[in-house]
Amino acid sequence: MFKLARRKHYKNETILKLLVVLAGVLALVTQLFALLNYAYIPTIIYPTWYGGYRIIYLIIGLIISVFIILCGLRKESSGGGEIVPFHWVTFLIFAILVVVFGGGLLPCLLLVIAFLIALIEDL
Repeated sequence: MFKLARRKHYKNETILKLLVVLAGVLALVTQLFALLNYAYIPTIIYPTWYGGYRIIYLIIGLIISVFIILCGLRKESSGGGEIVPFHWVTFLIFAILVVVFGGGLLPCLLLVIAFLIALIEDL
């Protein structure tokens, strides 16, 4: 009934996968250390009303980091399609979300490099 789109194969797919997975792992580690560091900071520095928001913010960042890793590994769902598309638009969106949700600038830089490589190949 529904036809799935063909998978896009890039010439430099191994480099792209390496950059995306490395960015996801770095963002995941950064956010885990931020959560662990937050547990040991006294509440005098951060008011109590800010604490819950910061933890929710980092948990959303952890979920985004897992999606970045899934994008790089090109995991398929039970229906045969990809869970997260491996495309240059996805790399750009993840680069923005990583910075917004506390993943750091290095994972963002790796994703932007992957975005530029994939975009140049697509043109």
